Amino acid sequence: MRNTLFLLTALLALSLQARAENRISPKNSTVPDSIISNYTDSLNALVSHYSSSAKTTTAPSPFLFHIMGPGTLFNSALKQQMRQPAARLNNSTLPSLGSTDDHQLLLNEASNAYLSYAYAHFPQLFTATQAELTEAGSVRSDLEQPIVEEKKLATTVVEEVPDVVVEAVEPEVKRPNFWSFKGNGGLQFTQTYLSKNWYKGGLNSYAMLALLTVEANFDNKRKVQLGNKFEARLGFQTTENSVPKFRPTDNLLRFTSNLGIKAIGNWNYAAQLQLQSQPYHGYKGNTEIVNSTFLSPLYVRSSIGMDFSIQKKRFKGTLKLAPLSYVITYVKVDSIARKDFGMPEGYNARHNWGPNVQFTFDYQITKDIKWSSRFYWFTNFKSTLIENEHTFNFTINKYLSAKIFLYPRYDDSKYYNLKKDEDGNLTEDSAKETHWMFQEFLSLGINYEF
Repeated sequence: MRNTLFLLTALLALSLQARAENRISPKNSTVPDSIISNYTDSLNALVSHYSSSAKTTTAPSPFLFHIMGPGTLFNSALKQQMRQPAARLNNSTLPSLGSTDDHQLLLNEASNAYLSYAYAHFPQLFTATQAELTEAGSVRSDLEQPIVEEKKLATTVVEEVPDVVVEAVEPEVKRPNFWSFKGNGGLQFTQTYLSKNWYKGGLNSYAMLALLTVEANFDNKRKVQLGNKFEARLGFQTTENSVPKFRPTDNLLRFTSNLGIKAIGNWNYAAQLQLQSQPYHGYKGNTEIVNSTFLSPLYVRSSIGMDFSIQKKRFKGTLKLAPLSYVITYVKVDSIARKDFGMPEGYNARHNWGPNVQFTFDYQITKDIKWSSRFYWFTNFKSTLIENEHTFNFTINKYLSAKIFLYPRYDDSKYYNLKKDEDGNLTEDSAKETHWMFQEFLSLGINYEF
């Protein structure tokens, strides 16, 4: 540090002598050769000094230009002398000696101190201010034009660029998938065991119920909707004295396909096709007399009309109004066709025309309770068929569930066609028969959705 201050003293003396001899004016933008030579020699001396005392060479500070340049009143020197050292340390806009390890800051403050000394003792050498020097163009705070880097291509190519053959690429167009699939399967068991001396009496029994529902739906989000649903239910029960040993408690195969075309609002033009039968024999009472089996009967129901759909947060329902519907009742087994469905000899099918009303909905009562319902009404103006199915699903966990199924049904077509006297009136036995039927079951078991 002492050597640096000595060099600054020498530089200041040389500068003052040069200014006294040449009287440099700030208006003259050309610096005399003597000052340039002295400034260059001083910088070389400083470089040599730093090189001998340090491993790396550090360039001198550009603030030495304040001493070697034209005589100018610089603001930094004046502001530094008019403030206390503590104020200089806390004011980041002024030169500061905040760290004695920073030689550039020490040099900057030392140069400002010598300039202040020169301003006081040799005022005749300083005829310009910093603002005038800036206006004259001798001091530049920034480049007027950006530096453009000139790039030249190599005269020779190091490596030859291989020929690349680009084959024609056919764009792959992916159509959106408008199909969605879902399903549900369940299996429930019930078992009861009673010892022979059980005080209330009773019979041992076993019961099983298997359910499967699969849906494939199409919706192009514009006009066309197609819904397909397949349902299968098969349940058995057996007791010690049951005839036959395994008797069906639920017996259903049903496929429903609905086509909808957007009309207006929530209304759609609709067409429906439904096939319904059963996979296993049905028996009359506690006997082995079969009164229904696979394809006996088979119901083929088709209808054309309109439907109204509504979907809320937890409710989804569809109302179908079909002024024209066509129902075919087909019975494959001749004995069942004659005895249980009243079809004439040689006929295994009955055809009916009439209006049709259907209403289906799903209501998520709570997170774990869901209510599904189906209402169907048809008449051929001679007989009426009403079916009303209600299914309550109780979710216990991902794989366990309970189910309650309620199924009231009204059908007067069977008795209307079967039991008549010669005059066409219902017989006394058929008049006592009620046309209302009811089925109910409660089950608990495995459930899986996919």
